[in-house]
Amino acid sequence: MLLWIVLLKATLCVAIGNVTKDICKEQICSCNEIEGDLHIDCEKRSFTNLHHLTGPSSQFYHLLLHGNSLSRLFPNEFANFYNAVSLHLENNGLHDIVPGAFLGLQLVKRLHINNNKIRSFRKSTFLGLDDLEYLQADFNLLRDIDPAVFRDLNKLEVLILNDNLISALPINVFQHVPITHLDLRGNRIKTVPYEGVLEQIPGIAEVLLEDNPWDCNCDLVSLKEWLENIPQNALIGRVICEAPTPLQGNDLNDTSEMDLCPSKSGDGTLVAPPTQDETSEPGPVPTPYKASGDPGSPTTGSGQKGRSKSHWQLKTKPTSMTGVNGEREQLQIVQNASCPVPCSCKLIGSRHGLGVNCEGKKIDSLANLKPKPLTAHELNMRDNNIHAIKKNHLNGYSSLNLLDLGGNNIKIIDNSTFQNLTELRWLYMDKNYLDTLMAEMFVGLQNLEYLSLEYNNIQLILAGTFSPMPNLRVLFLNNNLLKFLPVDAFLGVSLSKISLHNNYFTYLPVTGVLDQLNSIIQIDLHGNPWDCTCNIVPFKHWTEKLGADVIVSDVKCESPEEFWKRDVRRVRNDLMCPKLYEKIYPTSLSKNSTFTADTGTRSNSYVEPNRVSISVLVPGLLLVFVTSAFTVVGMLVFILRNRKRSKRRDGNSSASEINSLQTVCDSSYWHSGPYHADGGAHRGFDCSAHISTTNDA
Repeated sequence: MLLWIVLLKATLCVAIGNVTKDICKEQICSCNEIEGDLHIDCEKRSFTNLHHLTGPSSQFYHLLLHGNSLSRLFPNEFANFYNAVSLHLENNGLHDIVPGAFLGLQLVKRLHINNNKIRSFRKSTFLGLDDLEYLQADFNLLRDIDPAVFRDLNKLEVLILNDNLISALPINVFQHVPITHLDLRGNRIKTVPYEGVLEQIPGIAEVLLEDNPWDCNCDLVSLKEWLENIPQNALIGRVICEAPTPLQGNDLNDTSEMDLCPSKSGDGTLVAPPTQDETSEPGPVPTPYKASGDPGSPTTGSGQKGRSKSHWQLKTKPTSMTGVNGEREQLQIVQNASCPVPCSCKLIGSRHGLGVNCEGKKIDSLANLKPKPLTAHELNMRDNNIHAIKKNHLNGYSSLNLLDLGGNNIKIIDNSTFQNLTELRWLYMDKNYLDTLMAEMFVGLQNLEYLSLEYNNIQLILAGTFSPMPNLRVLFLNNNLLKFLPVDAFLGVSLSKISLHNNYFTYLPVTGVLDQLNSIIQIDLHGNPWDCTCNIVPFKHWTEKLGADVIVSDVKCESPEEFWKRDVRRVRNDLMCPKLYEKIYPTSLSKNSTFTADTGTRSNSYVEPNRVSISVLVPGLLLVFVTSAFTVVGMLVFILRNRKRSKRRDGNSSASEINSLQTVCDSSYWHSGPYHADGGAHRGFDCSAHISTTNDA
């Protein structure tokens, strides 16, 4: 094997033909040993490809490449990293994986491609990942999955596909794949068939199905029965019906088969009676899911993959004495786990976590839970009479993974109340009376992924409110009293889904607010009174840049009246804000650069003014400049000529004046006579002086 790796390396070096740099020796990335494992941290190094780099050849390592610019992976992209055992490619803007990109990564067991823009899994997308056990691809734009994409991944156990755009799982997608943990939350799945899908994952230990638009009809009967018959210690997410209307909001687990399929409820063909062999045969025991390490290998039982439909519909509660003892043993475990008196408790998940259900028990304070279920993994306090959550009420609940406080009367949450809930991933606080949100309320929730705050009285959200929750992906703020969002409202978080519908927004600022939603894959904005005037133009342009599937429902104008009920994205910019397009001022060009032209569907004959500003304005300005220059030169020539003419006129005028004076003086002299001798002599003196003065001038 070692010889094969050496030969492979030599072949790849010759094929590449370029001198590569060792990431660790050249100190291009940070290379550190953590608990004996080498971690190569290349976070945010602006890599667009890896062809000029290579990893250490003498030891195995974890390769961390999140936050780069690897938007497309080409064949043999990781050929120089054949010693990698895990690969992180989160937040790269990755949208295309060309088949063969992972060739050479035969040792990789964990692949993280979450928080990208991947739209499809093709047949050979994961070619070369022969030892892959863990695949995380959540928070992408995944819609299309080829039925054969996982076929060669015969060691894949953990598959995380939550928060994508998947509407259906293809038949035989899990054939020959030993899936034990499957996360499908937050997709668009309405039903999952048993034949060709569910029957192929008999060793399931965890299946998460929440936040899908489940259509609770006859097609969902098989899913209901399958969920009822998988091992009791498996972690199962809730399936809530969205359709039909009479069943909307119902939990599939609490819905009868008659409600799901009235037409078939009486024919007796859906459930086959168990045989003696079937009732006594124990089912397979799934392995626990190791969240921070490598997942365990599944334990497969004989006949599980090809068992008949009648077999999988059987209830898993054994009827033998060993089964009864098993139930007693589980009951003893629950009792030892300190279940509060008014609540019901059960073991959930493969790690025997405690689920505590206190829904609708008229509890008015968390402090009244006695004994405290400090080992609980899930705590359901929905629909009680709790008015406030004090700082000490949740002390000791460090194992909580889910906390449901919805449907109470909560108005106050003390700062740092959740500071010890570092394992919490889901927090429901919907249908309460909260009015202000601030960062101090959420300190300690660094691993929270899902936060529901819908149907409150929230009017104010302070800047940086959600920054204590860097892993927050899904946020519900719909049905509140919000009129604006502050700058840096989403600072420090990478939200993938956010619901803002049914508030009082007239517009939303882009700079410092919407531009922080750079990982968004779904946003709900309908039901707000959008004001289709100048302020909304940047917001409109931002929505146009998003993909067609990102914005849920419509975004309709409430005002002015001329645009009432028209979609914001279908109204032209110059109609919403005429003053921006009446006249283009050179000093306002930079300000207007954000108000770019409408990119929606419209005829090609219409061109926004700011789209032609470069092609028309520059030649126009040049023409004005040349014309101005010629005008200035002409004016200078005209002025100089006038000055010369003026000087000539002044000279001629002076000469004429001298001649006139001389004539007058001569006349005076000849006509003075003997009676005016003194006067004539005097006049003769004055004239000479005047003529001399005029000459000097």
